[in-house]
Amino acid sequence: MNENATSILTDKRVLIFQQRDWGVRIGHYLAQQMQNDGCVLAALTLKKSTHAFTLAQKQVRYELIVNDDEVADDPKRYLEGDNYALTDVCRELGVGSVWPIMVSLRHYVRTYKDKYYYSFKQNMPDEELEIYMLAVFKYMKKFFDEFDPDIIIAPIFGDLRHIFFYHYARRVGVPMIAVTDTKIRDYNIFTRSYLNDKGLFFDRLDELNSRRCDSKNRTRAKKYIRDFREKFIRPKYAEYQQRKETYDERMRARVELLRKIYTRFRHSSTEEVSPRLGITPGNRPPHIILRDYFTHSRNTRFMGRFPYYPFDRLKRYIYFPLQVQPEATIDVMAPYFNNQIETVRQVAQSMPDDYTLAVKEHPAAVGRRGPSYVEKIARTPNVKFVDYRIPTKEVLSGASLIISASGTTVVETTFYSKPVIQLGNLGITLKLPNVFHHTDLTTLTNKIREVMKLDLNTPEYEFRLENYVSAAYDTGFNFNWAAAWFTDEKPDLEPLWLLFKKEMEQALSTAGSAL
Repeated sequence: MNENATSILTDKRVLIFQQRDWGVRIGHYLAQQMQNDGCVLAALTLKKSTHAFTLAQKQVRYELIVNDDEVADDPKRYLEGDNYALTDVCRELGVGSVWPIMVSLRHYVRTYKDKYYYSFKQNMPDEELEIYMLAVFKYMKKFFDEFDPDIIIAPIFGDLRHIFFYHYARRVGVPMIAVTDTKIRDYNIFTRSYLNDKGLFFDRLDELNSRRCDSKNRTRAKKYIRDFREKFIRPKYAEYQQRKETYDERMRARVELLRKIYTRFRHSSTEEVSPRLGITPGNRPPHIILRDYFTHSRNTRFMGRFPYYPFDRLKRYIYFPLQVQPEATIDVMAPYFNNQIETVRQVAQSMPDDYTLAVKEHPAAVGRRGPSYVEKIARTPNVKFVDYRIPTKEVLSGASLIISASGTTVVETTFYSKPVIQLGNLGITLKLPNVFHHTDLTTLTNKIREVMKLDLNTPEYEFRLENYVSAAYDTGFNFNWAAAWFTDEKPDLEPLWLLFKKEMEQALSTAGSAL
């Protein structure tokens, strides 16, 4: 401990979200290193096996551990003796309503039992949703009252649990950090807001845009921009999502399907999921496993044979890329626009002059959405549903403007100097020089006209685009975050810990000044 006696982390009280596989594969290692650096730790665990692992391990001592799953199993019992109301939650979080936050919990607000891949029917009645929110509020208060954290660490800002803690922590001056994607290939950054709009990346970008300094990575940024325009650089995860399965992979998937069915016949339920939630992707009886397999196959065939509008017949069009759902980028960042069928309808009727709205399915959603969903969009007035297999670069090159809630396409559009109207609140994309935030669909037509008059082919635009890429290189890190979390790969985690340590030290040194 003597070698760390001067560390800013010594005696700092750290609350870490040890959630799901991240908690075992990454979070546990980080907790060990924090403890070695003199931190005092508490943990919120999500997933019962992760909670069991956290209790059984001997390397890290936690002063307080709460398991969300145990609370979710019987939130009414957990609330016994307390008379919290949503009025208390709104007041102490500093929000006007909790319901836009609630929609981020897919297993609660959507039903998996009724339909693959989720029905829009809610899984639990409002009274149950309210009780669970109050229970989360209670254990959040428990952490702050009994543990009193100096800083909170989470893998991502993904749903209601993270957002509740973020809002309360912000009001009491406690920094909360997580990781997000810059959309610049291979580079992630730390974010200090669930809207991904606060942190060192954003400070650095503001400095570059105001010309208070320059970046040593500007030449590298220029090369990335040039390479992107020449060959369209897709994110690694997109390459994985969109590649075709080999014959061996298809055979292994069928064997895995049979294994899952056999396992569920041997074990009638799984302890991983709250019985109150019922059937979820992590708790599927054999008939649901089979339903999902055949439905996904049928939906995929349907998309392959669908009579798409001929792309070469499109003339003046505005592009609306569909997003995967459920997904944090739309359900957390754009809750008022997460009914994409209705959003497409309203955007399509806002097209000025002789413009039409071109809509394309997200390749990662192919097979998940059924024929009725696709046909409702394709048969909406002034909508042209084009083939999802058409390269995004080709669609973007012909579009006059892009409208989106958020997502990777917004960043990709920037490299072609095309204007974007973003409906949602994702902060990192709102820092792009071609992105204009607009949330009022009743005035969208005028906004479209206004934005399309702008000249984006200017030196200032190019300068700000270079700044965005430079800031990602200046403050981001190249670590295969997704592989470490979701696969069996075991990368060296020490470099990641050093990145977390540096970010924690910086956040603690400025705590309260920019929250």
